[in-house]
Amino acid sequence: MRTTRRELLAGALALATLPALSACAASQAEPAAAKPVSPPPPARTTGLAGTLYASTASGLVAVDLATGKQIREYGEAVPDAGWERLHQVKDGRLRVLDLPSGKVRREAPVSGTQVKVVSRAGELVAVGPPPGPRTSTLISLAGPDGGRDLRLGGNVEPEAFSTDGQVMYVLEYLPPDKPDRYRVRVLDLPSGTPKPLNTRDKKPVPEGKEEEMRGQGRQAVLDADAGVLYTLYTHQPDHLHTRDLIAGGDSAPGVHAFVHVLQLDQRWAYCLDLPQPFGLGPPKAHTLALSPDGRTLFVYDATSGRIAQADTTDLTVKRTAFGAKHTGEAYALADDQHLYLAAGTSLQLADPATLAPRGTWQLPGPARGLATLNGQLLAGAGDRVIALDEKGTQQAGIPVPGLRSLHHAAHP
Repeated sequence: MRTTRRELLAGALALATLPALSACAASQAEPAAAKPVSPPPPARTTGLAGTLYASTASGLVAVDLATGKQIREYGEAVPDAGWERLHQVKDGRLRVLDLPSGKVRREAPVSGTQVKVVSRAGELVAVGPPPGPRTSTLISLAGPDGGRDLRLGGNVEPEAFSTDGQVMYVLEYLPPDKPDRYRVRVLDLPSGTPKPLNTRDKKPVPEGKEEEMRGQGRQAVLDADAGVLYTLYTHQPDHLHTRDLIAGGDSAPGVHAFVHVLQLDQRWAYCLDLPQPFGLGPPKAHTLALSPDGRTLFVYDATSGRIAQADTTDLTVKRTAFGAKHTGEAYALADDQHLYLAAGTSLQLADPATLAPRGTWQLPGPARGLATLNGQLLAGAGDRVIALDEKGTQQAGIPVPGLRSLHHAAHP
């Protein structure tokens, strides 16, 4: 799943626990949170089967791949890792919706207006205010058994949960009322107190040695099985990693881009540096993808054409290669046989093991995302999603008006 930081897009976390929210309860009236689309007239089939989820100008939508017709509009909503449920805030209540039906499974009152982060199984949800300058932050935590509000000192944005739901990782923005940098903190949920993040060797980061990031969190991908969140950061002038600070470094190493690796269950973080020219071009021209087995991470900069392949076990860049240069927002997808890299109207193929080029296909419009279903490649291109065979020949085209990004394709 392609995930952005609201779109990837947080003082001290002085906490005051407020009265608990009422338990999440099944909606008695079962309100229709997702807007169904009027049944279309019979249409010829595309030869595909399944449901496509994409962001459009009107929010998240579901498209029936068999008929190519839009079947439901969900508005602003955040999925769980398995795309089984959506989470949205409407009229002061958090609603949990089944997919693809949009039926409300449960709902509960919350204090915030935006869903910030959902646990991997979708059981725990953090809701908060929109990003912006503030000196304190009110976060609502909700789950099947109820919820509570946390008042956090400082400017805080929830980032992720541990698998057991005992920890919430947050971004703390500094200074809170006029932020120009941020750092990752650990919030122990049972006690409601902040805890130090660990280094890669599982030692607590000493006070004053936490790295502060000033660049842009371009994109994040989650390895749900391993419990690791990979976030690509670009434009990092004068940045020192925690390891540099602990070692007594007093000057920046000149890194302009890196992947922040957050081990959610072991509470450690590490920065995987990327060589130049990564980070020098526009943030939207950068993207990353994870191999199906989670062992390899790929980073692509469309502006320079540079591709990096990193091992997620030892967290080192194993090889780099240059492909064609392109402008526009970049997207990447890896399966067992191919690495797909899209930007502008170009879709490049490379060998995922060697990064050797395998050809370039032209898209009928600007790239808007990539997905696979049953071995079938789907590509967003302009206001359409197209299905491509192994030779790059278009097998089907599905209009998606206002398409912004293709997210996920699911079995029927």
